[in-house]
Amino acid sequence: MALVACGARQPRKGLVLGDGKQVVLVEESGAKWKLNLSGEARALENLLGCTVSVKGTSVARKLQVHEWSVEDSGYGSQPHVGQLKRVGGSWRMADRNTGALLELLGESLGGLAHHEGDLVLVDGLVVGPHLIQVVSYRILIDLDAR
Repeated sequence: MALVACGARQPRKGLVLGDGKQVVLVEESGAKWKLNLSGEARALENLLGCTVSVKGTSVARKLQVHEWSVEDSGYGSQPHVGQLKRVGGSWRMADRNTGALLELLGESLGGLAHHEGDLVLVDGLVVGPHLIQVVSYRILIDLDAR
């Protein structure tokens, strides 16, 4: 039983897919895991088509996700994920992947400016030290929708 418990916490990496009813992780080997999502892990519902790494407990091809990170959102590099905050005239987020505090170039925000406080994914260009020009974004958890 100890081997099962150890293996259950192994990180799994794959593509997030869904059919509107169930979110599934498909590993490179073709193995499929139905994802049980709660709390902040509900963000994976909005990461369809992204490559993620997840940790959790598994039973019979079902995985209760406890930890997750986005490896690739379709642009070939790791995106930035964090809670969007306005500090004075600046837009910032603490990147979950690197721990770095990033500033988002205000004129590149577009509709993202309506999502202060939400958990977001940002793909962008580095235009200065910790300064990101937003190219695309996804709202992962919309606090107003709860």
